[in-house]
Formats: sequence, structure tokens, C-alpha cells
Amino acid sequence: METQKRNLLIYLAVSAISFFIFVSVSGAGVSVPIFVAIQIAGLWYLLPQKKYILAILPLFIFSLNSLLYANSMWNVSNFFVAAICYAVMAVWIARGISFRDTSPAIFVRIADAIFNALSCFKLPFQWASAAKKESMRMVRRILAGVAISIPLLVVLVAILSSADMIFAEMTFDFINELFELISLHTIWRLILSALVGLFLFGILHGILAKNKEAKEFKDTVMNGDTMIINIVLAAILVIYTLFAIVQFRYLFAAAYELPYGLNFAAYARRGFFELLFLSFVNIAFIIGTVWLTKAQTGIGAKISKCLCLYLCAATVLLLVSSFYRMMLYSTDFGLTRLRLLVFGFLIFEAIGLVFTFFYIIKPKFNIILVYCVIALSYYMVLNLAPIDRVIARNQVDRYFASEQSGIAYVLTLSADAAPEVERLLQSSDVRTVVAASQFINDANQERNWRQWNFPLRLTKP
Repeated sequence: METQKRNLLIYLAVSAISFFIFVSVSGAGVSVPIFVAIQIAGLWYLLPQKKYILAILPLFIFSLNSLLYANSMWNVSNFFVAAICYAVMAVWIARGISFRDTSPAIFVRIADAIFNALSCFKLPFQWASAAKKESMRMVRRILAGVAISIPLLVVLVAILSSADMIFAEMTFDFINELFELISLHTIWRLILSALVGLFLFGILHGILAKNKEAKEFKDTVMNGDTMIINIVLAAILVIYTLFAIVQFRYLFAAAYELPYGLNFAAYARRGFFELLFLSFVNIAFIIGTVWLTKAQTGIGAKISKCLCLYLCAATVLLLVSSFYRMMLYSTDFGLTRLRLLVFGFLIFEAIGLVFTFFYIIKPKFNIILVYCVIALSYYMVLNLAPIDRVIARNQVDRYFASEQSGIAYVLTLSADAAPEVERLLQSSDVRTVVAASQFINDANQERNWRQWNFPLRLTKP
């Protein structure tokens, strides 16, 4: 077998086995960074140009989440984002990645790299079937020896077990442990680990074999009718202007009496998700407008650019309004995971709008790729943020300040919240103290070394 094939099969086996041992175990902690370190070491050895390993460094950030926190909310999404990072590495090596490439080719190539890796699942089996006949004869001889040995061992163990009670008890315990090992959960872990190994094998095979990449894409120039576009933009902006007047008069200033018998708290807390949805629609409309007019230089195109800048400013107002509404809502009801994630999302969307302003003025870069980088940055921040502890601190502070609700939600969080939950032991409510004690006891359960992470282990009450 060629050296490259041998290296690929070794990489497949190491990836599958290390994923099974270090990642697929329930509540994996410190073992996840170990798996990522093995991957980086393997790629460092196999890839001729080491700089491309930078594409999978986000995996190391994701793995730190398992080491630093007990919160497992990102486990599934990390799995799929990691797969995309490997595909990005393959595309970067094969064709390069540039922010100046304004065509959608980069995204098509990433998808093509993923599908190419999936199509390589059959290769290891084809290579095995094409092995030399001598090797296959040896395998058949080994299997024949095992087949003959198994019934003999069963008879021998049965006779010895009937002759000695201690030996029988040890045999029974061993068989029980064996059946516990071969559970549906273990089978699922084996299947998942094999699929992960095959996917990583496919990615690396596509890189080393230099398979044909996705076909060439050209940055198609499309000229839209600026008259129609400008009329639509102007009509939309009239509505947004009226909305802005209402926001500054009633929401931000809060100096006027609200009409229709509304109270300020009820008025301010409504409409968050509607405004967030409209911000997405506006961004899509801006990108589409710039795409249709960027090759034009007439007065119509210049008006379109000005209207897009105005729409972008209106979108900023929507974000500010959304942020303020969510802040008021959280002040009354406290933080939850969703509310905290929304606050962070709004901040990063605001960063994206800054780049959108530049894109409107000078559309010489791939704005979608910029959004993807911002989204990945936000996602890495989420992996490193102590989300559950921040939420628990907020809710426990509110509880002691005014005996408000929220403690039931805190007790559903991960062990990261334990340092804040410990404060509830000082509560005057017996049921709260009992619930907090149970939470801390559960957080202090003994763990396998692979499940170890940094959440503070408290003294059991």
C-alpha cells in the first residue's frame, strides 16, 4: 500500500478512536482539548504547509468550553461548525480565500468540500477489498482460528464455573460488564466515531489527492432598474422615518403621555422579535440593492447608495430599540440564556452594520464572508463566556433584592451556576435552601477524569 494511503488510514483510525475515547463520552471535559490537540498534531505532520492549520484553530476555542464550563448547550452546534472549519481549511489550501472575491464561489466550494468528504466514505473499504491476496488469506486464517476458539472457550468456562463458585461469580460479573459495555449508547458512540473518522479522512484525502475543486465562478454583473429600486427604497424609508419619530418621542424620551391607555412598561417590552426580524430583512435588501447597482455610475445609482445608507442608519435604530426593549424586559424578569444570547447578538450585529456602511460606500469586498467571520467570532465568544454563572448571579441578586421569582430557572442551569446557587443557602425560605443544597450536591458528584473541568467544586452543605 502506498505511503499516502497508509497515512490516511492511520489518520482515520486515530481520529475515530480518539473521538470515541475523548469526545463521545457523556459530559466530556478535559478530554475534548486532548482530542483537538491530537488532530492538530496529526495535521501538522501530514500537511505540507502548516499555516493552513489556522483554519481549525477555532476548534481549540470550542474545546475550551468543555474544559472551562459544565454547560453543554454548544456541543451539537460545535460539532457542525467544526465540520465547516475543516471544509474551509480544504478550500483555503486548494484555491485560497480572499475577502476581495465578491462572488459566492467561496461558499459553493465549502459545500463542495463537505460533499466530497462524504463521497470518500467508501474509499477505505475499497482499498481494503483491493488488498493483496496473501493479506486476505491471513485474515481468513485468523477469523477461522477465532471461530474455532469461541465455542471451545464457552464449554471450558461453563465446566470451570460449575467446578468453582468464586470463578463462576467472577465470570458472571465479567459477562455483566461486557453486556453493559455493549449498550445502545456505546453502539451509537461507535457509529458516530466511525462517521467522524471517515469525514476527517475524506477532508484530508481531498487535500492530499488534490481532487478537482468546484468549477470556476465569475462575479456576474447584474444591472437593476434604479428607478424601481429607488421608489421602493424611498417608500420603505418614509415608514421608517415615521417609526423613528415615534421611538424618540415615546420609547427613548418617555416624556409624553402614551396614547390609547398604554403604560410605558407594557409598551416598551413589546415588539423586540419583530424589530429583529426587520433588521435582517433590511440587511438583505441593502446587499441586494448594492449587488444590482454597484456596476452603475449614473445619478440613479448614487441616489440608491444614499438611500441604502439611510436604510442602514434606520436598521441601527431598530437595533437600538430592540436592545432597549430587551433591557427593560430583563430588568423586570431577569436574565435567561436566550435573553443573554440576544444581547450579545445585537452587539455583534451592530458591528456587522459598521461594515455594511463601508460596503455601501465601496462594495469591493465580500460582505457575506465578513458576516461569517463576525458570526464565528461571536460564536467563539459564546463558547468562552460563563453564561450560566452570569445568569445565576443576576437572578440570585434579584431574589435577595426583592424576593422575585427566577430561582426555579437557575436550578435548571449547569454546574457553572453552583457558586451563585451557594448564596441561596442563606435564604429564609426552607424550600429554596433544600433545592440549592440538592443542586450543589449534584454539582459535586464524582467524575471520570475525562469529564473533569474547571467549574468550582463547592463543599457539600
